[in-house]
Amino acid sequence: MTNSHIIQKQYKELLKIFELYERAFVAFSGGIDSSLVAKAAFDALGNKAFAITIDSELTAKRDISFACRSAASIGINHQVIKISVLKNSLISDNTKYRCYHCKKAIIDTINRCPLFDGSHADDPVDRAGLKAIREASVISPLALAGFTKKNIIEAAGFLQLLSLNRPSNSCLATRIETGIPLTAKKLFMIERTEECMFEAGARWCRARIDGNKFQIEYGSDSPLDEFNIKSKLTTLLPQVIQKDIQFIIKT
Repeated sequence: MTNSHIIQKQYKELLKIFELYERAFVAFSGGIDSSLVAKAAFDALGNKAFAITIDSELTAKRDISFACRSAASIGINHQVIKISVLKNSLISDNTKYRCYHCKKAIIDTINRCPLFDGSHADDPVDRAGLKAIREASVISPLALAGFTKKNIIEAAGFLQLLSLNRPSNSCLATRIETGIPLTAKKLFMIERTEECMFEAGARWCRARIDGNKFQIEYGSDSPLDEFNIKSKLTTLLPQVIQKDIQFIIKT
């Protein structure tokens, strides 16, 4: 059996899960995992499939924009719901349980059933967000169909999903050391810094606040002009960046 036939066979198993339901709501970030779930939901249920994206202070504007483009490329009904999570101290305090409370807030905000997410067979069972997903009886069709991350990438390539070559990403809160409270000011600094790095040619970027350090990790085919980037950042964010910026190139 050829690789494409194996992918098609596994994808059919994914479609069978959605065919058990009259409608489907997908928690949709626009990333490769939720895009594959949304694609299967749409292929199985057509206009009875819905993708829902949560827009909060922890989500970069570029990610919301990409989610909209990704949903449009699939053809699925798409809704963006804006919420404020910083009002919830269980999230803004940024403890080790932040992901659990944030995922719970997202699920409660979507408030649709049946709700599907992009968790898969390779996800750690002790992941905090996964606990909230299980408690809320959210359905993880990729995990049920045995999709590993490798399988997801193969299927996304076969289906030509827009998200295939997009670098993996996570919410802006992951850039701030656990225990340091989340504020709109810090999150804005991180998002604007990363935007500046992408504009300069970075393939991917993480601006991290770790204690008194402000580190910028990035991947590029060649080192960027860090001096000019630093000058631009201190001009854009004069009241926020008041310490040395450390650049770290990662391949």
